[in-house]
Amino acid sequence: MNDPGDQEPSRTPSGRLFRKYLYSIVALAFAALAINTSFDVWFSYREQKQLLAATQREQAASAAIQIGQFIGQIENQIRWLARLPPELSTHEDERLNAIRLLRLSPAIAEIAQLNSEGREQLRVSRRIADKVGSNADLSASAAFRGANDSRAYYGPVYFFGDTEPFMTLATRGTGRAPDVIVAEVNLRFIWDLVTGIRVGNTGKAYVVDRMGVLIAHPDLWRALQRSDLSGHADVRAALDGIGPPSGGLVKEDLSGQRVLSTYATVPSLGWLVFVELPLTEAYAPIYASIGRSTFLLVILLACAVLVSLILSRRMTVPIQLLTQGARRIGSGDLNSRLAIKTGDELEALGEQFNRMAAHLRDSYATLERKVIERTSELEKARDHALAEHDAAERARRAAVAANETKSRFLAVVSHELRTPLNGVMGVLQLLDDGSLSEAQRRHLATAAASGETLIALVDAVLEYARLEASTEMLETRDFRLDQLIEAAGDLMRPQALDKGLSFDLACDDTVDTAAHGDPVRLNRILLNLIGNAIKFTPSGGIGVSAATERRGDHLLLCIIVRDTGIGIAPELHERIFEDFVQADDSIARRFGGTGLGLAIARRLTRLMRGELKVESAPGAGSTFTLEVPLGLAGSSVAQGALAPPSRQLRVLLVDDDPVNCEVGAAILHRLGHHTTIARNGAAAVELARDQAFDVILMDLHMPDMDGVEAAFRIGELGLAKMPRLIAVTADVSGRARDRLVGAGIAKVVSKPILVNALREAIEDDLVAEPAAAQRPATETIDRPFLDDQRELLGAAQIDKLQQLLQQTGARLIDDIAKAAAAGDHKQLARSAHQLGSAASALGLVRLFERSRDVELAAPAMSPAELDSAARELAEIRQASMQALNDLLEPAGQQSVS
Repeated sequence: MNDPGDQEPSRTPSGRLFRKYLYSIVALAFAALAINTSFDVWFSYREQKQLLAATQREQAASAAIQIGQFIGQIENQIRWLARLPPELSTHEDERLNAIRLLRLSPAIAEIAQLNSEGREQLRVSRRIADKVGSNADLSASAAFRGANDSRAYYGPVYFFGDTEPFMTLATRGTGRAPDVIVAEVNLRFIWDLVTGIRVGNTGKAYVVDRMGVLIAHPDLWRALQRSDLSGHADVRAALDGIGPPSGGLVKEDLSGQRVLSTYATVPSLGWLVFVELPLTEAYAPIYASIGRSTFLLVILLACAVLVSLILSRRMTVPIQLLTQGARRIGSGDLNSRLAIKTGDELEALGEQFNRMAAHLRDSYATLERKVIERTSELEKARDHALAEHDAAERARRAAVAANETKSRFLAVVSHELRTPLNGVMGVLQLLDDGSLSEAQRRHLATAAASGETLIALVDAVLEYARLEASTEMLETRDFRLDQLIEAAGDLMRPQALDKGLSFDLACDDTVDTAAHGDPVRLNRILLNLIGNAIKFTPSGGIGVSAATERRGDHLLLCIIVRDTGIGIAPELHERIFEDFVQADDSIARRFGGTGLGLAIARRLTRLMRGELKVESAPGAGSTFTLEVPLGLAGSSVAQGALAPPSRQLRVLLVDDDPVNCEVGAAILHRLGHHTTIARNGAAAVELARDQAFDVILMDLHMPDMDGVEAAFRIGELGLAKMPRLIAVTADVSGRARDRLVGAGIAKVVSKPILVNALREAIEDDLVAEPAAAQRPATETIDRPFLDDQRELLGAAQIDKLQQLLQQTGARLIDDIAKAAAAGDHKQLARSAHQLGSAASALGLVRLFERSRDVELAAPAMSPAELDSAARELAEIRQASMQALNDLLEPAGQQSVS
């Protein structure tokens, strides 16, 4: 290439670069036209899409307005009935007015008039017989309460007979004691309205209620299925009050077809009207416009390609020469030169190419030298980084091993400390037998207080270690919240009074409830906060207040502990929750303490997903606020202290320490139980095989065979009655707890053993042993329910209900007998339902349950079974009424017909 003669002869296109660029500009013009066409198609697409969505929104809004007008018209009609003064009309006049309203508005299926106390005065219905002056108490119904609260109540949609939708509409009249009118409204009109909405050729509209349940759809079967659409993203957003997108929403409908959807809200009801149009139909005009624009664009692109081919032919030769020269330079031939003679900018480019090759030759040697130097530096840096990584890995392994060693050390020290403490505390408790002098009793109290302080210190350090290692686990159960708070207050009140401080405990009425959570950790936090308040308050008083707030499926407990103590500087509000931190060194010397109490309290609070905060200023006291979420109790929790055991238990005490054995046996004897002692795990297994025990108290840390292995072997004995296994240990880590559960040990008593703790561990299971009493199948009357009703309503009202039940029951029994003779299954089921409802009002449980069974089985009964059921109901009613008379009046004063 150095010599032009070495190149193959080629024809150089004539013309300068100006003419070549001219052709390129023409091609760019075509490209600009194509871009303009694309933008025009895009904006046209968006405008048509928004126009289509706006049309659908107008359809949805129109349907929503019609539904609102339909409900509003019915509401105005029953408001007219509610505005009639009750003192100017009789029950018969009110009944005629209600009948006129039913004729005037076919959508109203039933009207009930309640007085200001919620007593039913009138019920006119298209479905059942009219009732006048029944005085049924409906004050607890949602319709009555809602109408009194907001003058108008719109109930949820329900399906009567699984065929048509209904809703409850209630309004309150005017005056000092206004009546409440409750109407059951047939929503069939909404079905007709939805079916009549035309959305394109294949679109549709449907309605969901404020709970997201489908109540109207052109396909009636989908509406009757009561499909819950609240899980759909668009329905959920609409229920949350988020408006529809301006361009509509593309989604899949109930049949899986992609549609363009929008919606509108029905005023006052919160219902949603959705309008959907399949995308294939909605975008058909848009796709046609895009197709035409695409065809024109293809033509323009073909012209541009033709122009590009022409230009490329004119530029091929010099560009090929440049390519060949660049390939040779790339292969390392930096001595080659390009010879381009075009007389334009391409020739200048070739000269620049030649100068670049000369510069590359000069820099190549310099670059190679720098690469060698940089490679040497990188090797040194790599070796240094590897050495640092090895050192860090060794340090990490050493830290992990140290943490494991610390955990094992804490478990061993816990056991070794608590074993002598168990003996000391047990003996101190046993010494107080009532025969000590006042001075001896003070010495004994001082020793006991010192022992409890040492226990608290050990517990604080161990609990801090567990929290630091993230092994602390919550033990949730149902408990009485008010009892826990009051017990903590009762426990700490003497300490406050001893210091001359006032102690006020105020629990809101909302605290008088059962909750589900970890009462042990919650009590620990509360005692810590109250103890700190007492410790750091030289004069004044302590105030504790508690309240709960219902939030969805849980309770939020808020406890506030106030004191008039020394206070805390604002800059220390967060630091006092750190480990081993107090306000300053003088406080530690003056009041004592480890600085772990608040750190443990906050960690336990956050473990329970709560928050602990402080507000304080020096000299102005402190206010600690504890907020903890608690679950709702699954079942009722008994109030009060545990009942004494119903029998003396046979307890096997297993411990290798003689002091612990003596103390434990003495405590069990004081609690009234018979005790047998085993000094090791093997002896415990032998005794469990040969004798029957109710409870086994098992120490975990014993030589030869530990408590977990002994529990396993006892479980493998196949005893006729397995005793309850209770572990006695200080090691409550997650690993130890898993081993205990696997061995059949579900309860743990911490060392040192305290009387109350041991009593609760044993007798808690005694309370849970008896199964909940089941009502006998043959019981005629629910006595507790009847007693509650008598106390609530009074004897006079119960007598009236008894007479009414006597009359109504006799009539319903006759109706049931007639329906059985005629083979009318529906009438028999209806009458049985009415009989059961009447019987439940006075606790006639046997009659209620049998009536319910007959009601459910009536459609499938044969004629013989109908007659048998009718006779059986008559006999049960006779016996139930006789039993009721015996309970309410002296025997023999009333007979049952």
